[in-house]
Amino acid sequence: MFKQNKIIDDWNNYSEKYFRNTKFDALFSALEKDPYKGFPEAMAAMIKEYYPDLKGKKVCVPSCGDNTAVFSFCALGADVTATDISYKQIENARKIAENKNFNVKYHVCDSMKLDEISDNTYDLVYTSNGVHVWINDLNAMYSNIHRILKQGGKYMLFDTHPFGRPFDPQKVGKGIFEVVKPYEDLGPLGEVPNFHWRIQDYINALIKSGFVINRMEEFHSVIDDIPACNYLFDENDINHDNFDWHNNPWAALPQCLGLCSDKVF
Repeated sequence: MFKQNKIIDDWNNYSEKYFRNTKFDALFSALEKDPYKGFPEAMAAMIKEYYPDLKGKKVCVPSCGDNTAVFSFCALGADVTATDISYKQIENARKIAENKNFNVKYHVCDSMKLDEISDNTYDLVYTSNGVHVWINDLNAMYSNIHRILKQGGKYMLFDTHPFGRPFDPQKVGKGIFEVVKPYEDLGPLGEVPNFHWRIQDYINALIKSGFVINRMEEFHSVIDDIPACNYLFDENDINHDNFDWHNNPWAALPQCLGLCSDKVF
């Protein structure tokens, strides 16, 4: 039986440290200069193309995590709803949003159910990096994202590229490719169960849930995205050589995946 309560408990227990270590001052400073800075460049370009003006648009961010995407959409003028299965994540995020006078509607709910969210409500649903590993049923999540979108609304996802999943994550940053599992081994993996979905799993589940896929991006981690998108990093600790595939073969592979899908029926 899938141990979802283990995931909830783990995030509730980790949330204080997670938010304490996230560099929100740097995030808000970056957003003041460029409200798209909470997204990697490839995803920012995708959002700009399909939503050149987000003011007043209704945006939902399931499994909102550190709320980088949430606060970025707020900075862009969107009407934002955020959800997470961890009540501590929501509690900590709400404190920051209130301090910044961001009017975010928060709900504690499972992204595979979204049972607190009304049908046919949102112009855009966006899930950020790190969401899909905690999802054991893609069809359930995508079907409910489809349900809460308005007709003609879009779902965008940004996540880790599946190509890297078979390799030891502790060694790839050093340019060492040690295979620790087959690409087809989806999980659950680890004491806190997580899943390593493939591109075909995303695509097939989106189609089955009623989406039409209109764009896919496979992109690399780039230096300019690190301070903008991951505030757990100290910029002084970044080894710029790691972004050059001549020095680090891992940089030759795409690290990130972006998809944009339409609700057309």
